[in-house]
Amino acid sequence: MRDKSTQHPKLDGAIAAHERRARLIAQLHEQAVAAANNDLSAPHAIKAGITKHARWQKADRMIATAILKMIAAALLIAALGCILLALLL
Repeated sequence: MRDKSTQHPKLDGAIAAHERRARLIAQLHEQAVAAANNDLSAPHAIKAGITKHARWQKADRMIATAILKMIAAALLIAALGCILLALLL
């Protein structure tokens, strides 16, 4: 039986090139993971942005609640005023 490497020399070269590319990709992936693990500023920036957004949302809710309470108080005062006016007339 023949040796496989002598049967398809072009295929062997393609496989070797593929293996080199696979090793290079694996090496680049490892470097990217290491760089991402060492970069601590990104999580802090994301967390700061989230907390800032959460504060704005909380402030918006508080302002909306205060406005609704003032509208409810104004409606109550107007209703009481109408009732008192009806009683006096």
